Amino acid sequence: MKGTTFASYIRKKTKTNTNTLTDADLVIYANVVKDNISEAIVTEVDEDYFQMTLVRDLELDKREYTLPNDLLKHIKRISAQLDGTNWTVFDEFDLVSNRDALVTESNIRDAYTGKDPAIDITGRGIKLYTGDQIIAVTEGLEIEAMIYPSDLTTSSITSGVDLSVPNSNTEHALPRAVHKVWADMVIVEYKQSKDKPIPLTKREANLDIDLEKALDRLKKRNIDRSLIGSIPYNDGQNY
Repeated sequence: MKGTTFASYIRKKTKTNTNTLTDADLVIYANVVKDNISEAIVTEVDEDYFQMTLVRDLELDKREYTLPNDLLKHIKRISAQLDGTNWTVFDEFDLVSNRDALVTESNIRDAYTGKDPAIDITGRGIKLYTGDQIIAVTEGLEIEAMIYPSDLTTSSITSGVDLSVPNSNTEHALPRAVHKVWADMVIVEYKQSKDKPIPLTKREANLDIDLEKALDRLKKRNIDRSLIGSIPYNDGQNY
């Protein structure tokens, strides 16, 4: 469903216009429902439905890499081409038993010589612990994470772009199969938001059934595909 169609359908069913249901209010309702549907997809269809593999360059002698906060919260696996060729999956860093490894480069190398590499997920990014120097490798760092659909903006619902199209190659969007029930659930949110709630139709009161049907359609699709996006280098100022 296109953004303009999504907004027009909601306003037609609620007998509103851009004054009585503004774009700003509409996207608030839409994003609340979007998050709920996203959770339902992960729970009912597949926990990896929104998984994405993001790539970044390994940089010479660089152990710490800044990443977006929403990515850090949903990391499932990190791997790197530490030798420039072969992929190695990182274990989780054990802070309690490796406090000395936090001090200097030599401490890190001494602590991890002969051991499997480890990754520490910090408040702003990740830190790699290995027994060898970090070498420069183009697209040598891969991060597998759950990237939930991004929020709609007011421009999303005034655009002719389909809402199933992600804003970038490092984002997800809700699949088209759930767009109709998404819009219907926004209508319910609007009706229930009024000081005197507007009565729901019989169908609106049972939208969970429509959602289950939409999720069943998604279960039948091939979801053994992961999207691969790149993460540009940044010094943390953009996040």
